[in-house]
Amino acid sequence: MKKTISLILLAFILVFSAAAKAKQKETYSVTVQQEFKLDKFNRQLGYQFIEDGEKLVFVFDADKWQIQRPKRVFVSGTFNGWKKKDSVWELSQVKEKLFELECARMDIAVPGNFGYPEFKFIVVEDVEYIETVCGKSLTRYRVETTELDSIARLPGYKVENATLIVYPGADASRIVENADTARTVKKLKDFDLSNEADCAKISNFRQVPGLSNLYRGYHPYKISKPGYDTEKIRIKLVNDYLKKTGIKTIITLSGDEALVDGKEQLPVFITDIRRNKSELFLEPTYSMVYYQTAGREFSDFIAQIVRYINSHEGPYYVHGRLGNDSTGVVCAVLAALCGTSWDEIAADYQKSNEMGIKEFRDYKLLQYSFERLVGIPMTEVTDLKSVMTQVFLDSKSLTKTEIELLNQKLK
Repeated sequence: MKKTISLILLAFILVFSAAAKAKQKETYSVTVQQEFKLDKFNRQLGYQFIEDGEKLVFVFDADKWQIQRPKRVFVSGTFNGWKKKDSVWELSQVKEKLFELECARMDIAVPGNFGYPEFKFIVVEDVEYIETVCGKSLTRYRVETTELDSIARLPGYKVENATLIVYPGADASRIVENADTARTVKKLKDFDLSNEADCAKISNFRQVPGLSNLYRGYHPYKISKPGYDTEKIRIKLVNDYLKKTGIKTIITLSGDEALVDGKEQLPVFITDIRRNKSELFLEPTYSMVYYQTAGREFSDFIAQIVRYINSHEGPYYVHGRLGNDSTGVVCAVLAALCGTSWDEIAADYQKSNEMGIKEFRDYKLLQYSFERLVGIPMTEVTDLKSVMTQVFLDSKSLTKTEIELLNQKLK
């Protein structure tokens, strides 16, 4: 009898554990309220879409965030350049411990690395402390400013201690999958170095789609992830690929960085390329390549690269430190100018996440960069090459002849 009860109890525990685990992994899809009303989800996330998703309410419930005496609350995110105390983004106090700020969806539509807007709350609060005066303990208060990490426990919504603002109708399961990928650190044992595909993944080295003469990848000698056991072999593979593909011109997008004595060494192969004056050093900012592509600085930046390619011999190799941000945008624009489709470009951009170095980038970030550049949504672009070409012709950054020569050089 006791044995039967024990077995029943064990079965119950197993079923309960499985149910709890399933519930924990259950994805959450963002909801839309017509009029704002607090619930357990928006209290946790700190925001709620309203009015058919056209507006958003930031909500800060001090009790939920365990803040005892809040005085002022600000929003800091991708949409305001992560400013700490921007008066435009200050929440209004509607109750003693409740703060709100309503804004248009378009006002926050600036993505971060995950392809969606990201934010944190900045709270100015009275913090209690005890001071001893004449042998007596007195309660005092001092004003402190705190940058709060996300408290979101919903799978996929907390990224790098910030909170994702996910649009209504987005694929919740894909968000969770991206978050899992972003947290994953791949070790050397996770790659089969006898497999060409795995070697390409670990080195982030690959041919740009649609272009037979342009390659992109990781830095060939700078150590960017010293704590990873993949770093040494990653750099070795990059150099092996540079030799194998016969690279003659290099475009370095992380500046001309000095070597670290005793740890880094300039490959002979790179020395020969420099001797031939075939390496261009540039240092674009993250902000410029993603958020300021409509500006003159970006178009001139691309034009400088195009002219360098046109005046030097290929094959060509574009890289930064990791081969994702500036490398991804530059190669995407060059590919677009040469006729590669948006779908191919987006898929290629996403491949850098396969390195497994906790540096996740979603193609929606690149899409935002492109839409700023061409001035229309990518869903409305039917001929990317023509649209991209016209952008540089209209800005007078490049001529038709230069773009035609670029096509010859890269294809």
